[in-house]
Amino acid sequence: MAYELENIEVQISKNISVAASDNIEFDVPMFLEELDSECFKVKRAFRHQVVSFENERLIKRYFHFHQESLIALINTLHAEQQLNTAFLHSILERLAGLLQYLEEHFPEYFNQDMKMPTLHQSKVKTELNGFCKLMSAKFKATNIDPTLVNLLIGCVNSQSEGAHLTFRQFYYFKLLRINIESIDSSEQSVLETIDVIKVLLHCNFNSEHFYSYLIKYINCIIARQTTLHDQVDQLTYFLKFSYQESSNQAIAFRADSAPINMQISEWLSQELMYLKTKQQLLPTISAEEIVPSEFKLNFDISVSHLAFLFRAFIEAGVIQNKNTSELIRFLSKYVKTKKQESISFESFRIKYYSVESGTKDAVKKTLQSVLNFISNFNH
Repeated sequence: MAYELENIEVQISKNISVAASDNIEFDVPMFLEELDSECFKVKRAFRHQVVSFENERLIKRYFHFHQESLIALINTLHAEQQLNTAFLHSILERLAGLLQYLEEHFPEYFNQDMKMPTLHQSKVKTELNGFCKLMSAKFKATNIDPTLVNLLIGCVNSQSEGAHLTFRQFYYFKLLRINIESIDSSEQSVLETIDVIKVLLHCNFNSEHFYSYLIKYINCIIARQTTLHDQVDQLTYFLKFSYQESSNQAIAFRADSAPINMQISEWLSQELMYLKTKQQLLPTISAEEIVPSEFKLNFDISVSHLAFLFRAFIEAGVIQNKNTSELIRFLSKYVKTKKQESISFESFRIKYYSVESGTKDAVKKTLQSVLNFISNFNH
């Protein structure tokens, strides 16, 4: 397997001490021109090797080897202290360009799990610090849980202050920033914690801290439910939610961990199974035992007046049910009047949409009676 960087390494090694010496005249432009020529040859060799290799595994090894060697060379030169800053920058610029060429033209062979060169450390830190400031400003005057915001900022900060990031990690934070920037945090929108959770699930933010936070968040909502049945319903909702907000499989905060939505859905499934088992073990009380099946609300008005009264409640927004047919079906089953014990769905539906003459005044009279009661009511 050919090593394409040999001439570049030899040229740099041979001339670097000469360039650092004050006593020896060194032609910098000529050296950089020769380096440009060698870089061009390496790029051409990369293109040639892609079509000449028949073994896919060997091609990958070839590119990974050159990528690793380039990063090592950049890191070595970046650590040099005795070189002229402008001269060093010119060499590093060309080597970084070679690495970028490899990344852009052969992405399928570029190893994203290698550490980024130390040359990029300052740029990475600046970008991550900017990301933290963006989140602090964006979520400042919102209803988002500060614990979640601090978790995110702390996670990004720990990466900017720690060891060098891999290419994959850096790309991930760029993706996360783009998605968080796209969240509408204007005064017209009411930004809630669940909106940020949706984005983090979509971006596969599979941090252990976020997983723990999600469990606490869900448990807190479950604890507010008054019955076991409501707890099961709430868990079922979150399970459906975790599947709908599927995580990005191509990129993740932790490449070696399962997608966050799969982790949380597995936990939800176990919790749901536990509650359903608990529900089966408890003595069951049917709705018929609590409320007799023949029970109906008895109204002292006609069916046409009753239909218009409920229509007024719906149109005024007092009743929030959107499905009118379901509401009519419910009312026809569970209400009665003094003159009509049983009301058919079709009869109620016709009277709901076709208001009879005098109905409006009759309903106003009924509501006025209610208002008089409220006005005269004393504790």
